[in-house]
Amino acid sequence: MNKRIWMSVIGLAMLALPAHARASGFANGDLSASAAGVGNAFTATANDASAMAFNPSGIAWQDGVSLMAGGSLIRSRNNSLKTTSVTYPNSTKQQRAAYQVYATVMPHTSNLGFGLSYVTAFDANNDWSLLGTGFGVTNLNIQRASADAIYAVSSNLAVAIGGDWYIGKAALSQGTVRFDGRSKGDAFGGHASLMWRPWYGWSFGVMGRSGPKVKFNGNGGTLSLQLPDEVMLGVAHDFTDSLRLEVDADWMHWSKLKNLNVIGGTAAQTNALNLRDSVSAMAGLTWAWRENATVRFGYTFDGAASKSSGFNPALADEDGHRISLGGGFDAFGFHTDASYSYTFYPNKTFAGLASGTLRDRRQALLVSVSKVF
Repeated sequence: MNKRIWMSVIGLAMLALPAHARASGFANGDLSASAAGVGNAFTATANDASAMAFNPSGIAWQDGVSLMAGGSLIRSRNNSLKTTSVTYPNSTKQQRAAYQVYATVMPHTSNLGFGLSYVTAFDANNDWSLLGTGFGVTNLNIQRASADAIYAVSSNLAVAIGGDWYIGKAALSQGTVRFDGRSKGDAFGGHASLMWRPWYGWSFGVMGRSGPKVKFNGNGGTLSLQLPDEVMLGVAHDFTDSLRLEVDADWMHWSKLKNLNVIGGTAAQTNALNLRDSVSAMAGLTWAWRENATVRFGYTFDGAASKSSGFNPALADEDGHRISLGGGFDAFGFHTDASYSYTFYPNKTFAGLASGTLRDRRQALLVSVSKVF
Protein backbone atom coordinates (compact mmCIF):
# COMPACT_ATOMS: atom_id res chain seq x y z
CA MET A 1 0.00 0.00 0.00
CA ASN A 2 1.57 3.32 -1.02
CA LYS A 3 2.01 6.39 1.15
CA ARG A 4 -1.05 8.21 -0.22
CA ILE A 5 -3.36 5.34 0.69
CA TRP A 6 -1.88 5.08 4.19
CA MET A 7 -2.45 8.79 4.74
CA SER A 8 -6.07 8.49 3.65
CA VAL A 9 -6.68 5.50 5.93
CA ILE A 10 -5.24 7.46 8.86
CA GLY A 11 -7.53 10.37 7.97
CA LEU A 12 -10.55 8.08 8.05
CA ALA A 13 -9.57 6.76 11.45
CA MET A 14 -9.08 10.26 12.87
CA LEU A 15 -12.50 11.39 11.71
CA ALA A 16 -14.08 8.29 13.22
CA LEU A 17 -12.87 9.12 16.74
CA PRO A 18 -15.79 10.42 18.85
CA ALA A 19 -13.59 12.13 21.44
CA HIS A 20 -14.87 15.55 22.47
CA ALA A 21 -17.87 15.09 20.22
CA ARG A 22 -20.89 17.32 20.75
CA ALA A 23 -24.44 17.36 19.41
CA SER A 24 -26.38 19.30 16.87
CA GLY A 25 -28.50 21.30 19.35
CA PHE A 26 -31.88 21.86 17.68
CA ALA A 27 -30.57 21.55 14.10
CA ASN A 28 -32.67 19.18 12.03
CA GLY A 29 -30.55 16.29 10.76
CA ASP A 30 -33.37 14.69 8.77
CA LEU A 31 -32.55 16.32 5.43
CA SER A 32 -32.90 13.30 3.12
CA ALA A 33 -33.72 9.61 3.41
CA SER A 34 -30.60 8.60 1.50
CA ALA A 35 -28.28 10.53 3.82
CA ALA A 36 -30.12 9.49 6.98
CA GLY A 37 -29.65 5.83 6.03
CA VAL A 38 -25.88 6.22 6.37
CA GLY A 39 -26.07 8.26 9.57
CA ASN A 40 -25.74 11.52 7.55
CA ALA A 41 -22.17 10.58 6.55
CA PHE A 42 -22.80 12.03 3.11
CA THR A 43 -20.47 15.02 2.59
CA ALA A 44 -17.97 13.12 0.44
CA THR A 45 -20.66 11.11 -1.43
CA ALA A 46 -23.40 13.65 -2.22
CA ASN A 47 -24.53 11.65 -5.25
CA ASP A 48 -28.18 12.70 -5.47
CA ALA A 49 -30.12 15.98 -5.40
CA SER A 50 -29.88 16.21 -1.60
CA ALA A 51 -26.22 17.11 -2.17
CA MET A 52 -27.63 20.65 -1.90
CA ALA A 53 -27.82 20.15 1.88
CA PHE A 54 -24.56 18.26 2.43
CA ASN A 55 -22.14 19.27 -0.35
CA PRO A 56 -23.47 20.98 -3.50
CA SER A 57 -20.12 20.36 -5.22
CA GLY A 58 -21.21 16.74 -5.68
CA ILE A 59 -23.73 17.91 -8.29
CA ALA A 60 -20.80 18.30 -10.71
CA TRP A 61 -20.90 14.50 -11.22
CA GLN A 62 -24.70 14.35 -11.70
CA ASP A 63 -25.48 14.90 -15.39
CA GLY A 64 -28.91 16.21 -16.31
CA VAL A 65 -31.80 17.55 -14.25
CA SER A 66 -32.56 15.99 -10.85
CA LEU A 67 -35.67 16.52 -8.74
CA MET A 68 -36.24 15.16 -5.23
CA ALA A 69 -39.03 15.58 -2.68
CA GLY A 70 -39.32 13.91 0.69
CA GLY A 71 -40.10 14.19 4.35
CA SER A 72 -40.43 12.38 7.64
CA LEU A 73 -43.37 10.08 8.24
CA ILE A 74 -42.47 9.62 11.92
CA ARG A 75 -40.41 11.90 14.16
CA SER A 76 -41.08 10.96 17.76
CA ARG A 77 -39.13 11.83 20.89
CA ASN A 78 -39.66 10.64 24.44
CA ASN A 79 -37.75 12.57 27.09
CA SER A 80 -38.22 13.48 30.72
CA LEU A 81 -36.38 15.21 33.55
CA LYS A 82 -36.14 13.58 36.97
CA THR A 83 -35.62 16.02 39.84
CA THR A 84 -35.11 14.36 43.26
CA SER A 85 -37.86 11.71 43.27
CA VAL A 86 -40.25 13.29 40.75
CA THR A 87 -40.12 12.67 36.99
CA TYR A 88 -41.45 15.45 34.77
CA PRO A 89 -42.25 14.42 31.18
CA ASN A 90 -41.84 16.59 28.13
CA SER A 91 -45.47 16.80 27.02
CA THR A 92 -44.44 16.91 23.34
CA LYS A 93 -43.95 13.35 22.08
CA GLN A 94 -44.41 13.75 18.34
CA GLN A 95 -42.23 16.30 16.57
CA ARG A 96 -43.43 18.17 13.51
CA ALA A 97 -42.88 16.58 10.13
CA ALA A 98 -39.82 17.90 8.27
CA TYR A 99 -39.89 18.38 4.50
CA GLN A 100 -37.24 18.67 1.79
CA VAL A 101 -37.41 19.73 -1.86
CA TYR A 102 -34.35 19.72 -4.14
CA ALA A 103 -33.77 20.61 -7.79
CA THR A 104 -30.42 20.51 -9.59
CA VAL A 105 -29.17 20.85 -13.17
CA MET A 106 -25.73 19.92 -14.54
CA PRO A 107 -25.57 20.03 -18.36
CA HIS A 108 -23.38 17.33 -19.84
CA THR A 109 -21.70 19.83 -22.15
CA SER A 110 -20.96 22.44 -19.48
CA ASN A 111 -18.73 22.80 -16.41
CA LEU A 112 -21.33 25.01 -14.71
CA GLY A 113 -24.38 23.73 -12.83
CA PHE A 114 -27.07 25.10 -10.54
CA GLY A 115 -29.18 23.94 -7.63
CA LEU A 116 -32.15 24.98 -5.48
CA SER A 117 -33.42 23.57 -2.19
CA TYR A 118 -36.00 24.17 0.53
CA VAL A 119 -35.63 22.31 3.83
CA THR A 120 -36.60 22.36 7.50
CA ALA A 121 -33.23 23.45 8.88
CA PHE A 122 -33.96 23.92 12.59
CA ASP A 123 -36.73 22.55 14.79
CA ALA A 124 -37.32 22.55 18.56
CA ASN A 125 -40.61 21.43 20.05
CA ASN A 126 -40.67 21.15 23.86
CA ASP A 127 -43.31 21.56 26.55
CA TRP A 128 -41.94 21.58 30.11
CA SER A 129 -44.93 23.33 31.69
CA LEU A 130 -45.25 20.49 34.24
CA LEU A 131 -41.95 21.62 35.79
CA GLY A 132 -43.82 24.54 37.36
CA THR A 133 -43.93 28.31 37.21
CA GLY A 134 -41.38 29.84 34.86
CA PHE A 135 -41.31 26.85 32.49
CA GLY A 136 -43.40 26.23 29.42
CA VAL A 137 -43.23 25.83 25.65
CA THR A 138 -40.26 26.21 23.31
CA ASN A 139 -41.45 25.96 19.73
CA LEU A 140 -38.98 26.97 17.02
CA ASN A 141 -39.33 26.08 13.34
CA ILE A 142 -36.98 27.57 10.74
CA GLN A 143 -37.01 26.84 7.02
CA ARG A 144 -34.02 27.41 4.73
CA ALA A 145 -34.16 28.18 1.00
CA SER A 146 -30.82 27.85 -0.82
CA ALA A 147 -29.45 28.52 -4.28
CA ASP A 148 -26.06 27.36 -5.58
CA ALA A 149 -23.74 27.67 -8.54
CA ILE A 150 -21.51 24.62 -9.10
CA TYR A 151 -18.31 24.63 -11.13
CA ALA A 152 -16.38 21.53 -12.25
CA VAL A 153 -12.76 22.68 -12.16
CA SER A 154 -11.57 19.36 -13.57
CA SER A 155 -12.64 15.74 -13.80
CA ASN A 156 -11.69 15.19 -10.16
CA LEU A 157 -12.34 18.59 -8.51
CA ALA A 158 -15.49 20.69 -8.12
CA VAL A 159 -16.47 23.73 -6.07
CA ALA A 160 -19.77 25.43 -5.25
CA ILE A 161 -20.93 28.66 -3.69
CA GLY A 162 -24.42 29.67 -2.65
CA GLY A 163 -26.75 31.76 -0.52
CA ASP A 164 -29.30 30.86 2.17
CA TRP A 165 -32.55 32.56 3.18
CA TYR A 166 -34.14 31.72 6.54
CA ILE A 167 -37.79 32.14 7.51
CA GLY A 168 -39.81 30.65 10.34
CA LYS A 169 -41.88 31.06 13.46
CA ALA A 170 -41.28 30.92 17.19
CA ALA A 171 -43.40 30.39 20.28
CA LEU A 172 -41.99 30.72 23.82
CA SER A 173 -43.83 30.70 27.11
CA GLN A 174 -42.97 31.11 30.78
CA GLY A 175 -45.99 30.40 32.93
CA THR A 176 -48.85 32.51 31.56
CA VAL A 177 -46.56 34.77 29.50
CA ARG A 178 -46.41 33.63 25.87
CA PHE A 179 -44.62 34.97 22.80
CA ASP A 180 -45.80 34.10 19.28
CA GLY A 181 -43.70 35.53 16.49
CA ARG A 182 -42.81 35.21 12.84
CA SER A 183 -39.50 36.01 11.22
CA LYS A 184 -38.99 39.33 9.45
CA GLY A 185 -37.66 37.58 6.33
CA ASP A 186 -34.35 39.46 6.34
CA ALA A 187 -32.03 36.68 7.56
CA PHE A 188 -29.49 35.73 4.90
CA GLY A 189 -26.36 33.59 5.05
CA GLY A 190 -23.95 31.92 2.68
CA HIS A 191 -22.03 28.71 2.15
CA ALA A 192 -19.23 27.22 0.06
CA SER A 193 -18.16 23.65 -0.62
CA LEU A 194 -15.59 21.49 -2.36
CA MET A 195 -15.35 17.88 -3.51
CA TRP A 196 -12.06 16.28 -4.53
CA ARG A 197 -11.56 12.83 -6.05
CA PRO A 198 -7.75 12.56 -6.25
CA TRP A 199 -7.51 8.77 -6.70
CA TYR A 200 -9.77 6.04 -7.93
CA GLY A 201 -12.22 4.99 -5.21
CA TRP A 202 -11.48 7.96 -2.92
CA SER A 203 -13.50 11.11 -2.34
CA PHE A 204 -13.02 14.06 0.02
CA GLY A 205 -15.67 16.68 0.78
CA VAL A 206 -15.88 19.87 2.82
CA MET A 207 -18.65 22.42 3.30
CA GLY A 208 -18.89 25.59 5.38
CA ARG A 209 -22.09 27.51 6.15
CA SER A 210 -22.55 30.82 7.96
CA GLY A 211 -25.25 31.25 10.58
CA PRO A 212 -27.16 34.56 10.50
CA LYS A 213 -29.38 36.11 13.16
CA VAL A 214 -33.10 35.48 12.65
CA LYS A 215 -35.44 38.05 14.19
CA PHE A 216 -39.02 37.20 15.15
CA ASN A 217 -41.70 39.83 15.83
CA GLY A 218 -44.86 39.20 17.84
CA ASN A 219 -46.90 40.49 20.79
CA GLY A 220 -45.12 43.80 20.43
CA GLY A 221 -41.78 42.13 21.23
CA THR A 222 -38.74 40.79 19.39
CA LEU A 223 -36.76 37.56 19.65
CA SER A 224 -33.28 37.58 18.07
CA LEU A 225 -32.11 34.02 17.44
CA GLN A 226 -28.46 33.56 16.49
CA LEU A 227 -28.01 30.49 14.27
CA PRO A 228 -24.68 28.61 14.40
CA ASP A 229 -21.95 28.53 11.78
CA GLU A 230 -21.25 25.01 10.49
CA VAL A 231 -18.36 23.09 8.93
CA MET A 232 -18.73 19.55 7.53
CA LEU A 233 -15.84 17.25 6.52
CA GLY A 234 -16.08 13.85 4.87
CA VAL A 235 -13.87 11.06 3.51
CA ALA A 236 -15.28 8.17 1.45
CA HIS A 237 -13.64 5.05 0.03
CA ASP A 238 -15.02 2.45 -2.38
CA PHE A 239 -13.64 -0.91 -1.30
CA THR A 240 -15.32 -2.57 -4.28
CA ASP A 241 -17.70 -1.43 -7.01
CA SER A 242 -20.59 -2.25 -4.66
CA LEU A 243 -19.28 -1.31 -1.18
CA ARG A 244 -18.54 2.21 0.07
CA LEU A 245 -17.55 3.49 3.53
CA GLU A 246 -17.75 7.16 4.50
CA VAL A 247 -16.73 8.86 7.73
CA ASP A 248 -17.74 12.46 8.50
CA ALA A 249 -17.32 15.12 11.17
CA ASP A 250 -19.70 18.06 11.65
CA TRP A 251 -18.87 21.15 13.76
CA MET A 252 -21.51 23.71 14.78
CA HIS A 253 -20.81 27.01 16.55
CA TRP A 254 -23.58 26.80 19.18
CA SER A 255 -21.71 28.96 21.70
CA LYS A 256 -22.83 31.97 19.60
CA LEU A 257 -26.39 31.46 20.87
CA LYS A 258 -26.42 33.11 24.31
CA ASN A 259 -30.13 33.35 25.07
CA LEU A 260 -33.73 33.16 23.89
CA ASN A 261 -34.72 36.51 25.36
CA VAL A 262 -37.89 38.24 24.19
CA ILE A 263 -37.42 42.01 24.36
CA GLY A 264 -40.38 44.39 24.76
CA GLY A 265 -44.11 43.90 24.38
CA THR A 266 -46.48 41.98 26.61
CA ALA A 267 -44.53 38.72 26.30
CA ALA A 268 -41.06 39.87 27.48
CA GLN A 269 -39.06 36.87 28.76
CA THR A 270 -35.55 35.98 29.87
CA ASN A 271 -34.12 32.63 28.73
CA ALA A 272 -30.37 32.42 29.39
CA LEU A 273 -28.50 29.58 27.65
CA ASN A 274 -25.16 27.97 28.39
CA LEU A 275 -24.21 26.14 25.17
CA ARG A 276 -20.94 24.84 23.77
CA ASP A 277 -19.83 24.23 20.21
CA SER A 278 -20.76 20.79 18.91
CA VAL A 279 -18.91 18.19 16.86
CA SER A 280 -20.76 15.13 15.60
CA ALA A 281 -18.98 12.05 14.23
CA MET A 282 -20.73 9.69 11.82
CA ALA A 283 -19.94 6.63 9.72
CA GLY A 284 -21.99 5.09 6.93
CA LEU A 285 -21.77 1.95 4.81
CA THR A 286 -23.46 1.72 1.39
CA TRP A 287 -23.93 -1.64 -0.32
CA ALA A 288 -25.12 -1.78 -3.93
CA TRP A 289 -27.01 -5.01 -3.43
CA ARG A 290 -28.31 -5.19 -6.99
CA GLU A 291 -28.15 -2.98 -10.04
CA ASN A 292 -31.20 -0.93 -9.01
CA ALA A 293 -31.24 -1.56 -5.25
CA THR A 294 -29.03 -0.13 -2.48
CA VAL A 295 -28.81 -0.98 1.23
CA ARG A 296 -27.41 1.49 3.79
CA PHE A 297 -26.22 1.30 7.40
CA GLY A 298 -25.13 4.18 9.63
CA TYR A 299 -23.92 5.16 13.07
CA THR A 300 -23.74 8.68 14.53
CA PHE A 301 -22.31 9.89 17.82
CA ASP A 302 -24.25 12.97 18.94
CA GLY A 303 -22.85 14.89 21.87
CA ALA A 304 -24.70 17.61 23.77
CA ALA A 305 -24.69 21.30 22.96
CA SER A 306 -26.12 21.84 26.45
CA LYS A 307 -23.46 22.03 29.16
CA SER A 308 -23.92 20.13 32.41
CA SER A 309 -24.00 23.43 34.34
CA GLY A 310 -26.28 26.35 33.53
CA PHE A 311 -28.80 23.93 32.01
CA ASN A 312 -32.01 25.30 30.48
CA PRO A 313 -34.59 22.66 29.43
CA ALA A 314 -35.94 25.07 26.80
CA LEU A 315 -33.24 23.57 24.50
CA ALA A 316 -32.57 20.23 26.15
CA ASP A 317 -30.17 17.76 24.52
CA GLU A 318 -27.49 15.30 25.61
CA ASP A 319 -24.90 12.83 24.30
CA GLY A 320 -26.49 10.21 22.07
CA HIS A 321 -25.88 7.23 19.79
CA ARG A 322 -27.89 6.89 16.59
CA ILE A 323 -28.22 3.67 14.59
CA SER A 324 -29.79 3.89 11.14
CA LEU A 325 -30.87 1.54 8.37
CA GLY A 326 -32.02 2.51 4.89
CA GLY A 327 -32.31 1.56 1.28
CA GLY A 328 -33.16 2.77 -2.20
CA PHE A 329 -34.63 1.22 -5.34
CA ASP A 330 -35.80 2.12 -8.84
CA ALA A 331 -39.41 1.46 -9.84
CA PHE A 332 -41.86 2.90 -12.40
CA GLY A 333 -39.30 5.42 -13.64
CA PHE A 334 -38.65 6.92 -10.19
CA HIS A 335 -36.12 6.31 -7.44
CA THR A 336 -37.38 5.86 -3.88
CA ASP A 337 -35.30 6.02 -0.68
CA ALA A 338 -36.36 5.20 2.85
CA SER A 339 -34.57 5.15 6.20
CA TYR A 340 -35.25 4.45 9.87
CA SER A 341 -33.13 5.67 12.77
CA TYR A 342 -33.22 5.14 16.52
CA THR A 343 -31.23 7.34 18.89
CA PHE A 344 -30.37 6.26 22.42
CA TYR A 345 -29.21 8.92 24.89
CA PRO A 346 -27.52 7.70 28.11
CA ASN A 347 -29.08 9.43 31.11
CA LYS A 348 -27.23 12.59 32.13
CA THR A 349 -27.41 14.84 35.19
CA PHE A 350 -27.71 18.60 34.70
CA ALA A 351 -27.70 21.58 37.05
CA GLY A 352 -29.05 25.05 36.36
CA LEU A 353 -32.46 26.57 35.78
CA ALA A 354 -33.78 23.02 36.23
CA SER A 355 -31.57 20.41 37.92
CA GLY A 356 -31.98 16.68 37.51
CA THR A 357 -31.37 13.66 35.28
CA LEU A 358 -32.49 13.86 31.66
CA ARG A 359 -33.72 10.73 29.88
CA ASP A 360 -34.17 10.79 26.11
CA ARG A 361 -35.04 8.52 23.16
CA ARG A 362 -35.74 9.43 19.54
CA GLN A 363 -36.80 7.68 16.32
CA ALA A 364 -37.44 8.86 12.78
CA LEU A 365 -38.73 7.37 9.52
CA LEU A 366 -37.96 9.24 6.27
CA VAL A 367 -39.04 8.68 2.66
CA SER A 368 -38.04 10.53 -0.51
CA VAL A 369 -38.80 10.16 -4.21
CA SER A 370 -36.52 11.44 -6.97
CA LYS A 371 -36.33 11.60 -10.74
CA VAL A 372 -33.43 12.25 -13.11
CA PHE A 373 -34.17 13.65 -16.58
